[in-house]
Amino acid sequence: MSEQRVLVIENPARLCIDIGRLKIERDGFAHTHIAPGDIAVLCLEHHTITLSVAVLRTLAEAGCAVLVTDARHLPCAMLHPLAATGLDAGRLRQQIALDAREQRAALWQQLVSAKLATQAAALRILERNGALRLERLATQVQPGDKSNTEGQGAKHYWSNLFPDSFRRCKEGAEDPLNVRLNYGYAVLRAMIARALAAAGLNAALGLGHCNAGNAFNLADDFIEPYRFLVDVHLVGDADTWSEAPEFDSRAKQSLLSFVKQLVRVAGQDMRLHAAIDATVASFVRILDGKGKQLLLPDGIAISGDEPWALTDGG
Repeated sequence: MSEQRVLVIENPARLCIDIGRLKIERDGFAHTHIAPGDIAVLCLEHHTITLSVAVLRTLAEAGCAVLVTDARHLPCAMLHPLAATGLDAGRLRQQIALDAREQRAALWQQLVSAKLATQAAALRILERNGALRLERLATQVQPGDKSNTEGQGAKHYWSNLFPDSFRRCKEGAEDPLNVRLNYGYAVLRAMIARALAAAGLNAALGLGHCNAGNAFNLADDFIEPYRFLVDVHLVGDADTWSEAPEFDSRAKQSLLSFVKQLVRVAGQDMRLHAAIDATVASFVRILDGKGKQLLLPDGIAISGDEPWALTDGG
């Protein structure tokens, strides 16, 4: 997979396919051509953007996810590719079989533990207090997280990550911080959903998330240990959203640069899309009976060429 980008179109535009490339036409500007395979996620932000079924089909065949935003510029719909791998029916049977086994609870345990560990790493990277408790909680997660360790960790994490006045709001948020968190998570979710589709997996069959009305339960499972990338990026970019709260083009460009961060998985530094692919591939190996452990971020990310230093904050 090539180095891929998140492409955001915020102004009136016409999209079409020209000799196999995505052509973007805007009045008063030179036309832009982009290879569909170079786009990981396409965000359509303006209500007058026009495109054809041929565009959607070409993007889907290239493995691109498409996000559509609402009047507040928050994602409200997603189109993700259905992989033509020939393995979909077999994978579906494997997922259904996993749903009835105890192994499903063990996998959710791994995801929650990794989420708590990366949250702890985020606090250390940002020189916040509270990392030690999250590290302890990460070792105490039970299969299926029966004691709701994830919820305990979330309350502790948010209280140490952002100011005391912050309250996490998933839907209908209007404050600058929650708007950015929700947007960043939506893009991350789209990247994970497209990786699941490329592997022939049914995203509706989750491990910990089991909402019957959610077509992306599995994506919501795998996003958990990756959320810290958005969180760390926003804390590091606090001047942008605190001094200029409008979620404009500059703010989106700044936020979406989190996809360029490197993630450490199993001792290796990977680009985000490669790390996600590695996580999904490890899940496929488990379904095939060739493994038991998910490959998940270990909480150490690198920005550019320099590693973020860990602190001793408790």
